[in-house]
Amino acid sequence: MLRLYNTLTKQVDEIHPIEPGKIKMYTCGPTVYRYAHIGNLRTYMMADWIRRALLVQGLDVYHVKNITDVGHMRQELVEAGGDKMIMAALAEGKTIQEIAQFYAESFFQDEERVNILPAHVFPWATHHIPEMVTMVEQLVANGYAYEAGGNVYFDVPQFPKYGGLSRNFGGNLLEGVRAEADPLKRDARDFTLWKAAEPGRDVKWDSPWGEGFPGWHIECSAMAHKYLGEKFDIHTGGVDNVFPHHEDEIAQSEGAFGDTHVSYWVHGQHLLADGAKMAKSSGNVFLLDDLAARGIDPLSFRYLCMTVRYRHRMNFTFNSLKASERALCKLRNRVWEWKSLPELAQLPPETEEWRQKFWDAVNDDLDLPTALALTWDMVRSDLPGQAKLALLLEFDRIFGLDLDMVPDNYQLPEAIVTAASQRNALRDQVDYETADSLREELASGGYVVQDTPRATRIRPKTPLEQQEERWDWVSSSREVESALDLPDLYDFTFILNAYNYAGDVERCVTAMRKCAAGYSAEIITIDNGSTDDTAEWLEGYREQDADFRVIHCDHVIGDAAGKNIGVKLSRGKYVVILDASTEITGDVLGAIAQRLSDETVGIFGPYGLTTDDMQHFHEEVEQGEADAMQAYCMSFRREAVRKVGLMHEGFRFYRNLDIDYCFQFKEKGYRVVADSSLPMVRHEHRQWTELDDGQRDELSRKNFGRFLRRWGNRPDLLIASGARGFETGFRH
Repeated sequence: MLRLYNTLTKQVDEIHPIEPGKIKMYTCGPTVYRYAHIGNLRTYMMADWIRRALLVQGLDVYHVKNITDVGHMRQELVEAGGDKMIMAALAEGKTIQEIAQFYAESFFQDEERVNILPAHVFPWATHHIPEMVTMVEQLVANGYAYEAGGNVYFDVPQFPKYGGLSRNFGGNLLEGVRAEADPLKRDARDFTLWKAAEPGRDVKWDSPWGEGFPGWHIECSAMAHKYLGEKFDIHTGGVDNVFPHHEDEIAQSEGAFGDTHVSYWVHGQHLLADGAKMAKSSGNVFLLDDLAARGIDPLSFRYLCMTVRYRHRMNFTFNSLKASERALCKLRNRVWEWKSLPELAQLPPETEEWRQKFWDAVNDDLDLPTALALTWDMVRSDLPGQAKLALLLEFDRIFGLDLDMVPDNYQLPEAIVTAASQRNALRDQVDYETADSLREELASGGYVVQDTPRATRIRPKTPLEQQEERWDWVSSSREVESALDLPDLYDFTFILNAYNYAGDVERCVTAMRKCAAGYSAEIITIDNGSTDDTAEWLEGYREQDADFRVIHCDHVIGDAAGKNIGVKLSRGKYVVILDASTEITGDVLGAIAQRLSDETVGIFGPYGLTTDDMQHFHEEVEQGEADAMQAYCMSFRREAVRKVGLMHEGFRFYRNLDIDYCFQFKEKGYRVVADSSLPMVRHEHRQWTELDDGQRDELSRKNFGRFLRRWGNRPDLLIASGARGFETGFRH
């Protein structure tokens, strides 16, 4: 029987249903005023694998997954523009209910794309307000809740078991709310069950305590009770739900009904992206659409998630994702091959040994990495192909990779079928040279040719296979070998980080090359995860310019990492970094060479900044020394990088990266010098204007915090005379 790590008992427990033969299961579902990212989907896949493992072992599983909708989206935050897509939808006249429906449909589609079995019930929070009110009334009647100022709070000191799930007790217990301290509470730990509606709020309901809306935690308790009863078997969610959400659920449900709420609490760990927790403020949130735009099958992400145990952190990289796609493709190829074999009258006895080892792994706290490794051992074993196929399709009842959907024969155009027949004939005639020529012709046409002892088999190439044939890709700056210790080959290196907007890129590159006429100069452009036609334009331009290099990144690796690639590859004496919004309109290279010939100057450019407290940087340096230089255009000597180092790659977003890098130069004794007369024009900066106000503020704050943590104790690096001390905080 399946054994799972129970967050409540802090041990791996064997699953014993409350009702024999039946499992009742609840999963904390999506908040439907934003897209679900792949980290969310990993948690939902964990619940799916649990459900599949129980189903295959003969249990009847009833699964409920809630929808947190507009009832818990504060109207004033919507109106303030917390989400650009929501603002656009409201501007089109859509209601927030319609917006919620849109994101819910997107979530359902995403679950289907990664083969998550749909829940039996998807209860919406706003459809269950009466059940929530009833439960709050019950808690008040039982002495676990009190009313104050139209709000109703759970009285945490009245529930001695509070903290048992998260192990947050006493002085270590964090306040179980998502807001600042509330003076109406009797105890700071108390959390809101019902919140009085503030003036002007549209989304509200009547209650015995006046108009208002339910607290975040009560919705799951009320809906779980309605569909699963006072007690049920398994509750799943992400590790971030443990406290306060699930801790509060236990208090609410057991306070209302007086018995154990859930037998097994199962939580999935965080998904990291390039080593950092996925977050909008880090610029590393990926959706399934982001993977599909890069030619990745969403089921390859499902495969990838099986390579790391659900309660361990998983570091998502595009390299690992592409490796998973290749592995999945190999499994599909094996199924394709084995389906052509004649049936066996009986499978060999070793088949049962493989089956038992597989189920031992699955039942051991859902150890899918071991189960997957065993699967590959089986695939490479001496078992006959028919037995391998039978086992693989059985294992896939857990994996959910749709291996049973691999066709016996792919539907191919008649011309391709004819070519395959011709190739079979050529091989029979031992005319391998012509057969190989035909193979190359088919491959260039987008097909994989596989020779078997029986015949030539052909299938279409996957989007990733086609994409990887076009040009090479990197996933991080670490994959690029540095040329900084090699001698100069050019006078100048231009570096451009390209993020979509091919027209901006074309304008910038064209101006670079025109400016470089008469100079020895190379241009290095980093295609930083573009998904429009930027990559195609860059490749087309590269064919015309021998001193033009393109490095394609398979996703947005971040501003600092992209620029570091350019710096590492540069071979010019002077390096000039430009933004795509900047257009050179005259000769700037002569001035750059002249200023940087002064070895006390570290960075030179037209857009100098000054500050006297590191809190506010102002663009007011027209000529002379500056505290920092904006990266619309900044130049430096390549040899100085060996002393200064590369940029800090924690800066995924461009904001404040330029200031941080300038301080790296200043810390090594170099000066930053500005000359606003350099012939340049700045156009719309789309990396900035494509964001809403909330995103700009969040990204800027995070990067400014990085800058202050590094340089907040170095006022000696400022040029302002008598620079005063300052707080290391963000005061905007």
